[in-house]
Amino acid sequence: MDEVSRAEIEKLHERVNALNTRVTTLEAQQPHIKESLDRIERSVDKLNGHLSKLIWLGVALIVAAAAKFVLAGGLNHIP
Repeated sequence: MDEVSRAEIEKLHERVNALNTRVTTLEAQQPHIKESLDRIERSVDKLNGHLSKLIWLGVALIVAAAAKFVLAGGLNHIP
């Protein structure tokens, strides 16, 4: 092999070794990333539950206010 081919093969070996290192690092981080994503998902689910309760509370307040208006004779004042 000539020097140019040898240099190109050496560059390829360096790139493959660098990629191997990066893959190893990513594989090592995978459990931590999965744990973080699970924690975020639990937080979003909990927030979704609280938001749902808040919406139902708002709807209940509107219905209660409408019922109070009707029971207080509010419809009698409309011409």
